[in-house]
Amino acid sequence: MGGGAVKVYGVGASPFVATVLLCLEEVGADYELVPLDMAAREQRAEPHLSRNPFGKIPVLEDGELTLFESRAISLYVLRKHGWPGTKLQTADLLRESCLEESAMVDVWTEVEAHQYQPAIASIVQQCVILPFVGGARDQAVVDENVGKLEKVLDVYEARLSAHAYLAGDFFSLADLVHFGITYYLVAGTEYATLLESRANVWAWWGRVMARPSVKKVAPLIHLWLKPSLSA
Repeated sequence: MGGGAVKVYGVGASPFVATVLLCLEEVGADYELVPLDMAAREQRAEPHLSRNPFGKIPVLEDGELTLFESRAISLYVLRKHGWPGTKLQTADLLRESCLEESAMVDVWTEVEAHQYQPAIASIVQQCVILPFVGGARDQAVVDENVGKLEKVLDVYEARLSAHAYLAGDFFSLADLVHFGITYYLVAGTEYATLLESRANVWAWWGRVMARPSVKKVAPLIHLWLKPSLSA
């Protein structure tokens, strides 16, 4: 692998790019965020299609290795910096030294992908993305997905009443993958109350927001989000 800074292609406003940047920040890796002009659909043209044939972001380049899909990139980053002798030994975020704990990280990472993200992403799409590009929200879609998200958050509330974090009493990738899309909901819509009304979920979100990595990456989303709110 190359010894210099890795390159991350994308935009900081993307919740999926944010996940990768958080991992890199957590392990203290050197990286360069290489912006793409999404409005000009630069991600759908060469040379980006040679990096990711599906024309999406993020993409990570580490020497001769090119990776796409944010979860695969995140696992690579955490594993690369988690081998014995590396400065962080990031089994802390994957808990790979303990089979039971790593299994719980896997469970709640999957919950985010299949239960949490679909509902919350639909709300954000209707309330933030569509208005930004000149569209109008479909409130029926919002209401349907608010109902779905409430049921998921009730499960989270019960889980977080017994543990500080989703996989257990330790911060992990399972918490980190929630950041980007949740930040959009909390900072960009009127539906932050869905989290605020659940004391354990809201306390967990506060702990996530207090991470130094999150404090560094969150402004990259907010730079885009703030103009969209005033549009």
